[in-house]
Amino acid sequence: MSNIIYRAAREEEIPATLDLFLEAVNHLTRRHNLETLLPPRPAVEVAYRHIFKTGIFRVAETDGRIVSICHAVVRDALWFLSGFWTRPESAAGGVGGRLLREVWREGEEAGAQKFFVWSSIDQTAIASYLKVGMLPGYQVFTFVGQTAAFDTLPGAPTGYTVEPLSLEAACGIDREVRETRREEDHRFWLSEVKLEGRQVRHGGRLVGYYYFKGETFGPAAWMEAGGAEALLTLGCREAAEQSETVSLRVPGINHDAIRFAFKHGLRLSGTTAHLFTSAPFGRMEHYLPSGPSLF
Repeated sequence: MSNIIYRAAREEEIPATLDLFLEAVNHLTRRHNLETLLPPRPAVEVAYRHIFKTGIFRVAETDGRIVSICHAVVRDALWFLSGFWTRPESAAGGVGGRLLREVWREGEEAGAQKFFVWSSIDQTAIASYLKVGMLPGYQVFTFVGQTAAFDTLPGAPTGYTVEPLSLEAACGIDREVRETRREEDHRFWLSEVKLEGRQVRHGGRLVGYYYFKGETFGPAAWMEAGGAEALLTLGCREAAEQSETVSLRVPGINHDAIRFAFKHGLRLSGTTAHLFTSAPFGRMEHYLPSGPSLF
């Protein structure tokens, strides 16, 4: 495979990159006997187009065929690897490693200082992350359950109120919790994906936000210690009005959210995801990610 070309992706190639992604994920789940369902293609395409417009998106091709994709978003000093996939027959040839290093270098040129990824179980990819300097941080757990479990939740905790989420509130909270305002992502969630967004106040002070749509809850963030129970109670009660099931993605360092999930009957359904990072960032003990595309 000496005739490999490494280059920036073109917008018209997004459908081809989706084909590669779904093929690679399907191969991974079958190889490891995982029960994970393939993500719906339309949802992935919306995310890919946002990443293409606001991030770094590169491909490797040979004989006119894309064999590897790698894309990341740079938000202030944070670089998040939102996708890294290689066709199964090309995975052992070192194609992906070079592509990853190119996307890393482009992130450095854009001002990134901390690099992290939500990793699958694939050992070839994990080896690539370790080689470039992203080391094990903590697992990312997925909890799922019936929203009927939230029927017995109390009403709004004393002193807490909920309002529609404003862009400025979301960005301000994320500056404290996520170490970046990531305004382009909040615009994406509020305007393009049209998630339901809420901001939470305690005693009149802005303390957190949450998003939800269908069964998916997150991203969510809170600034005050002890705020998890109140914010998750408010958010899950509201999510229960829209869906019969709920899904939370929880960083392993967020012990309050893990306790909340078990307390209210959610079951642990996924333990294979892991966060690798070049350095600690933000306050992940106060955060629930949106998912592996934007974290």
